[in-house]
Amino acid sequence: MTDPSRPPASSKTLFRWQRAPLENHLHALMPQWGQHALHISSQDLASNASFVNYVRHHRLTDPCSGQPVEVVEKSIRKVAFFGSQEARFHRADGLLAGSTQFRYPACLGVIETPWESLIFTEFVRGKPPRIHAIARQLALGIAELESLSHAWLKAQPAGKAPLLWSMDFFRPWFLLRPRFNFARCLPALAQLGREDARFAGLAARFEAFVPLIRQLASAARKSPRCISHMDYLRKNLFVDKGQLHLIDWSEVKVGRVGFDGGAYLGSLFRRKDMAVFLAAQQEFVEAYRGALAPGVDVQQALGNLRYVFLLTALFHCLRPETVEEYRERERMGLLREKYDYLLGLMQ
Repeated sequence: MTDPSRPPASSKTLFRWQRAPLENHLHALMPQWGQHALHISSQDLASNASFVNYVRHHRLTDPCSGQPVEVVEKSIRKVAFFGSQEARFHRADGLLAGSTQFRYPACLGVIETPWESLIFTEFVRGKPPRIHAIARQLALGIAELESLSHAWLKAQPAGKAPLLWSMDFFRPWFLLRPRFNFARCLPALAQLGREDARFAGLAARFEAFVPLIRQLASAARKSPRCISHMDYLRKNLFVDKGQLHLIDWSEVKVGRVGFDGGAYLGSLFRRKDMAVFLAAQQEFVEAYRGALAPGVDVQQALGNLRYVFLLTALFHCLRPETVEEYRERERMGLLREKYDYLLGLMQ
């Protein structure tokens, strides 16, 4: 859908002091269209990410070539005039150039106003995969993403340091989010133990993860930085002719090697039965170890994976909403099985 004669869209950032119609934005991003009239049909897409005003799928015809064009527009509201990390990611020139394992939707550009960031990207078609069935593909793609983005971050000038610092995973505005603080769920787990003998005493045992998490976090801070997608859900992955496409960078951060693997396995642990999870975990870890770039400390990468996996799995399995979901589905036995698995990781 993009003209190869144009510069990379990721280098195009336009600033506006007031809101404008969609047609004006598209003309600004695609100057070769001149002032040709655009006939656009639009459809809202589902989105539940924080600070997202809307996501829309636009269909139109290229007035120069007559070819169909499909664009996704995402509007992200600003807080105190600060743009989102997703907009910063899309504005980074050449960040993931040379990727072969993942395909990423082309970005036409980013339009910044005082109130919102508007991100325009290519619409991706494909079939959502079974998330546990692509463990090996994801391992290869994540290892490549980490290698490419680590090299890019190292090459950035000192002037970009404050911007990258603000996107770092260890900034308070990320770590204070509920999903990274499982300990707040322990009082509810203690109450569950008083109601159901199968869960008696577990709150005290899970409290022992607090110092372990701190230890893993301290080690992770000192490991190589990279860009981490952090949201490997079925809705963000598409397979087309055997190629895996990765979309939606709403959770993107400057993370560490291994973080994305932990996010993927944590999500899988939350949603699947233990047999499915364990098989996919083994396949993922074996492929990931083999795909790590030369010079990467394998044990550190796996330690970081364990850190983010525990953050994700502990919160989502201990929160009261999850307990209620398992109770309604009469699957408390499976929940206890998952608790036993997590507790076994303390050994």
